Amino acid sequence: MDYKIEALSCPNCGAPLDIKPGEYITFCQYCDSSIRISKNEGTGIQSAVHTEIPKDVIEEVKKFLSSGDKTKAAELYMKAANVNEEEASKQIEIFLNSITNKIALRRPLSLKGIIISTLFFLILLFSAYALATGIARSGIVKVICWIVLSFMLLNILSLSQSIIVTIKYSTKKWNNARILKYFLISQKKKLSFFKVLLEVTEPNGSTFQTETKIMIKTVDSAKLQEGKVILVKYFPDEKDNVVASVQNLFKNS
Repeated sequence: MDYKIEALSCPNCGAPLDIKPGEYITFCQYCDSSIRISKNEGTGIQSAVHTEIPKDVIEEVKKFLSSGDKTKAAELYMKAANVNEEEASKQIEIFLNSITNKIALRRPLSLKGIIISTLFFLILLFSAYALATGIARSGIVKVICWIVLSFMLLNILSLSQSIIVTIKYSTKKWNNARILKYFLISQKKKLSFFKVLLEVTEPNGSTFQTETKIMIKTVDSAKLQEGKVILVKYFPDEKDNVVASVQNLFKNS
C-alpha cells in the first residue's frame, strides 16, 4: 500500500514538517529534532515520531558538515540515532540541504536583485490596487490580477531573507576581505558552497579574521583562491557574523 501524503507536524515543537514522498527520516528545521516517519500498514497513513538525539550532537553533526566532512557527520549521527548507514546518509543530506539553503538565502541582494525585487513589489502593489479600487472590473481581468498578485507574493517570500539582510546591512559600507583559506562544503547542480577564512580590512586600516560561508557558480569556483579579495559588510559588535559578496572576484579576474 502506498503512503497517503498528508501534512505532518513536528511531535516536539508542532512546526510543519517538509516531507517528500517516500521519505522516512527527516528533521525539524525549527527545533532540530530528528524525526522518523512511520507508516501504518493497515491504513497507509504516515505518522511522525520524535527520535531523541541531544542537541549538542546535532550541532556537532552540523559542524562536521560545515567543515566538509560528511563521513564523520554520518558516523556520529548513525551512532546517536541508532540507525543504519543508509538512513544516516539520507539524514545527512537533509542537514546538508538545510545548511546550503541558509547560505543561498542569507546573501545581500545584488543591484540586479534589488531592481527585480522592487519590480516585484510594484507589480504586487498595482495588482492589489486594481483589485481593491475596482479598476479590474471584468471577471477575466480580476482572475489575471489575482494570479499575478499571488505569483509576485510567492517570489517576494522566496527572496524575503535576502531582502531582510539587504535592508539590515544597507547602511554599512563594503570592506575588502582577503581569502586566507577555504574549503568546499557541498556542490549542488550548478552551485558550489564554501566556508572561507577571511582577513577583513577595517576603515581605520586595522584587520581582523573571521569565517563566513559563500555560494558561487561551480564554473566560477576556480576563481576562488587564497589571496583573492571579496567584499564584506559587518557591524562592529558582530564581526563574527559578516555577509559577503563574491562579485569582486570577477572584477579582479
